Formats: sequence, structure tokens, C-alpha cells
Amino acid sequence: MPLKIMYAPGRAALAVALALGLAASTAAAEQVYVFGDSLSDTGNNGRYTYDGDQHPLYNEALAQRIGAALLASDLGGDNYAAGGAVAVPALNPVDNTQEQVQRYLGQNNGRADGNGLYIHWIGGNDLAAAALNPATAPRVSYNSAAAAALQVRSLLDAGAGMVIVPTVPNIGFTPQLMEAIVQQALAPVQAAALQAAYAALNAVATPDAASRQQAIHRALSAAAQQGSSDPQMQQAIAAQLIAAYDSLSAQAGQLTDFYNRSEDQLLAQGGGNIVRADVNQLFGEVIANPQQFGFTNTAGMACPAGVSSAVCRSAAPGFNDGQAFLFADHFHPSPQAHLLIADYIQAVLDGPAQAAALPQATAAMARDSRATLDSRFQQLRSGGNPQGALGVFGGYAGQHYDYAANKAAGDGNATTHNLTLGVDYQLTDRWLIGALIAGANDDQQPSSRYDYKARGMLFSAFTSLDVFEHGWVNADLHYARLDYDDIRRSVQLGPLTRSETGSTSGKQWGARVTAGYDFPLTASLTTGPMAQFAWDYSNVSGYSEDGNDSTAMRFNDQTYHSQIGALGWRLDSDLGVVNPYAEISYQHQFGDDVYRAGGGLKSTQTSFTRDAAGQDKNWVDVTLGANMPLTDRVAAFASVSQTGGLSSGEQVMYNVGVSARF
Repeated sequence: MPLKIMYAPGRAALAVALALGLAASTAAAEQVYVFGDSLSDTGNNGRYTYDGDQHPLYNEALAQRIGAALLASDLGGDNYAAGGAVAVPALNPVDNTQEQVQRYLGQNNGRADGNGLYIHWIGGNDLAAAALNPATAPRVSYNSAAAAALQVRSLLDAGAGMVIVPTVPNIGFTPQLMEAIVQQALAPVQAAALQAAYAALNAVATPDAASRQQAIHRALSAAAQQGSSDPQMQQAIAAQLIAAYDSLSAQAGQLTDFYNRSEDQLLAQGGGNIVRADVNQLFGEVIANPQQFGFTNTAGMACPAGVSSAVCRSAAPGFNDGQAFLFADHFHPSPQAHLLIADYIQAVLDGPAQAAALPQATAAMARDSRATLDSRFQQLRSGGNPQGALGVFGGYAGQHYDYAANKAAGDGNATTHNLTLGVDYQLTDRWLIGALIAGANDDQQPSSRYDYKARGMLFSAFTSLDVFEHGWVNADLHYARLDYDDIRRSVQLGPLTRSETGSTSGKQWGARVTAGYDFPLTASLTTGPMAQFAWDYSNVSGYSEDGNDSTAMRFNDQTYHSQIGALGWRLDSDLGVVNPYAEISYQHQFGDDVYRAGGGLKSTQTSFTRDAAGQDKNWVDVTLGANMPLTDRVAAFASVSQTGGLSSGEQVMYNVGVSARF
């Protein structure tokens, strides 16, 4: 007798499919705190990937990268996640993130560790519960999303500095959906049907989404052969199984998207430092092109059918090591997928810290043009300038400096190039005025994973005044405008290196006052103190990266205030042919000592802020230079400066130029 198909469209099968979900189966932080379900559980209810005692989960990999240990809370650690957990206690009074968050805060007098990195990842089991009744599924799903967002808010309100809140991966992607349909429709022979389905599913590669769909359809056809010996009935059963799968997969995806969108909107309304990592979109990209991420099969699973990844071992009979699987069991990611998730979240975390290097280009442009101007000032002081004299000068300036201890992954460096052309006029014997224009063409590589080009112009007005018998005061102010071209952020996702690109613009206003006094030592040698204060304000416009994939980000406007005071001592000579000079100064930063940027993924609504490595507050500059009269109206100048005491690495500045008097 032919086997009767036990399939109820939509409601029952979707409920079974989702009910077999979770329950059935890098930042400047000192510690990682985790709240969630089996995707994040490191031992409270189990470790849900095969050979779990040998492979780190995604959160353990992230913790290792900041040198933190992540232990299950049952073992006295800070990972409260538990397999089967939900966001709403009514769905599971024993394991839920509301209780997890409350327990953590209760153990810490209601205060969250402000230096900690928090992860709150929940929703899969809530979706399973919501699917039990399609009529109320949206309301149940929304309530769970609202509860999850409220728990994140409670952590932020308690003092948490940053909370990572990944999106829930599409449950429709998981092998458990196929399992649920086979189990319900072919209940009398479900064991044999599942074995046949997985034998077909695990034996093939799925290099793209279309081949994955075909592989699942073939697996369902193989399962249908266990339901009847009649070829025509087998075809009918297969057609119904395939139709059921396609329908339920679409419904599961829609419900997952609704949950993620709802939580995203609620999180954005509350604000706060929230890292919304779009793991759902990432998994969609893996399924579309798994080979670039190092996977060969995204439809099947490594563990034998019916064996949870919490107890699955690669040495056990039935384990499939013939493919690089996305899934360990019918729902949970493989160890390789966990490392991919860790890479992805780390890349999102790094984004703003990398973009925080952009204002360095405006600051470098100002330093370069000021170096050329200082050489011109020095030339005028040693050579004299008669009233009414018109001077023209120009020169090249550059610098090379390091980005050491960069929080955005790896050390880097920058090389700048600046051409300056200026004109000045001696109003009186003691008072000079002038203006200059400078152009910059710089290549900056703040880290091994972030680089950009900066092109810009700077306009400056300056003056110099001789006071008393041997004193002098110089002042300059400037406005600079830069275009940032070919901003390139490198993202490592398993074996895949992806580049996100963008462009933006920046500007800077600044002013500086320098004063000194020259005590004569001999007829050709003077020495004396100098003091300087430089104020600079830079702004870099926010921008969105060009792509629309899971790692494409948007960045907010950046502002940076620099207020540097300096005290030093000079030694000047007037030897005739070559006039060398030297200066040493102690520099102190009174303004911002941290470059800070904010942003978020383009596919999400939340944003967060990251700091780059802290800037030095104190350092020493040593400058050696010389000006050389070439004729009675033409002279050359050059100087080189070296910083000392910078924890961020060496900084060398140099300039060379020529001037003429009319």
C-alpha cells in the first residue's frame, strides 16, 4: 500500500522545523561577557560544535585575541550563555537571557564592567516558539526582539562600554528544516529516509546557492524513495517534499528577517555603543559563494544524523570528513564557521578604529607647510631684510612616521610630500607679512589592513615682528582642505581577503604663535629660549564604503582638537657661507590625545565608537638646519627634525627650499 504523505501546509511543518532549533541541539577590553544560547554556550549546557573540547567557539576566539579567558558561568566564568535559551522567560523559565543579564548585574551590585566587551546574541529559539502558531508569530517574534533590545539597554545603562549584538542567522539555511519535513512526512520510515537524504546531501559540493538548492531537492528525492517502491509514487512524494521545503524555507527566512529588523530598530532607538554584526548576511554570502570562505558544502552536516554536535566527535562512526561543512550538526556551525564568525566580528570592531587615522593627514599637511615656513623665518632672522623688500620662497617638505601599537590591527607608517610657495613683504624694519599656498600628496598606511591617499591644498597667512633688541614673535594661521582617495580597508574572513573602499574629504583650521629671544654669544653666534603654542582643529566628513556586502560600513564625521605647547632652546650662527642652527624643544599636547571614530554596518541602524591607540602627551623635538646665501638676493635653506620619546614610533621631518628677494 502506498505511504500516505503526512504534510500540513505551512503551520505544522514550520513549527516542527523551528522547534528543533537551538534547544534541541576585538576592542580595548580586559574581559568578555556573554549572554545567549547554544551558539555562544561554552559549557553551561554544552559546547555545540563537533570536537568542542578541541575547537574554540567564536566568542572564545574573540576573547583570546584580547588576551582574556572565557569560561562558562557554571565554572565561575563570565559566559552566561546556555543552549536552549530564549529572550523571553515565558518561553523558557530556566534558560533565558533576561535571567542571565540579571544574574550578572546582581553579582556585581548592578554595575557593568565599563572596560569589558559584551556579547548578547539571542533569538533562534524564540523564533521556533513563535512559529508554533503562525497567526501570532509576528507578535511573539516582536516581543522577543523587544525583550532582547531591552536587555542590551540594561547593560548599557549599567555602564557597559560596548555591546556586540549579532543578527540571528536565517533558520531556513539549516539542515534541520529538511529533517523536519522528512520526519513529519515520512514518519514510519524516517530513520531510513534521513540516512538516504544525508547520504545524498553530504556527498556533493555546493559551490553556489543554486547548486545547494538542487542538492537539497535531490536529497529529498532520495528520502522519498524510502516511502514507496512505486516509481510514480516516489516522484509524487518527492514533489510534495520539495514544495514543502521551498515554502517553509521562505517562511523561515521571512520570520528571521522580521526578528532582526525589529531588534535593529529598537536598538537604534535607544542609542548607545552597539556593534550590530550582520551574521545573517554573512551566512547568505557564504551560501552564495562558499569556496571563497573555505567551505565546500553548506547544505549538509559533518555529524551523523540524530547526533547533537554537543556530543559529536570526529573519530566516531558515521562522522563525515569528506567535505568542509558549514554546519556541524543539523543546526549548529562547524568549528571552521565559528572562526569565520570571529573574524567577521573582529573586522566590524576594527572598522572605526582604522578610520580614526584619517585626521592624521590634515595634521601632517600643516606640519609640513609650517616646517618650510619656519625655515624661511630662520633665513630672514639671520640674513636681514630691508624695509620694502618683497620676498618669494618655495620648497619641498616631507615626513615619515610610524603608527605603532595601532588598535586597528598591526603597525603601519606614512610618508608625506608637500610643496609650498610663499610671498612676503617687509612693511617696516621690524614687521613682515606674507602668505603661502601648499599642496600635499600623501600615502598613508596606518595599519597592514588600512591605507589611503590624501590630496589637498593649504592656505596660510603669516607675520613676523621683531621686539625689543633681540626678541621676535612669529604668527601664522591656515586653512586646509583635503580629499581622501582610495581609502582601502582590508578584511580577513577565513581564507578570504576582502577590500572595502571609499572616499571622503577633510578640512583643518589652525593658528600658531612662536616667540624667542637671541642672546649674543659672539659676533656670529646667538642662543636663547623659544616658546610656541599651536592650535589646530580638523574635521573629516563621514562616508559610506562603496560595497553593500556584510562587511561594508558607514563612518561618522570625525573631529580632532590639537593644542600643542612647546618650550625650547636655540643656537643660531651667522658664518656667511653656511649658517647652521639647532633647536631642541619639549612638546606637550593640551588637546585631544586620542583619535576617535564612530560607525556601523551599512546593513544595520546602530553605531558604535572606537578609539585608535592613544597619542603621546609629551615628547621632544630636535631640529638641525642651515640657510645658505647663494647671491646677495638668492638663498637656500634646509632642515631635518627628529622626535624623541614617542611611544608610537619614530617621526622624521625634512625640508629644503630656496628664496629670492626683490
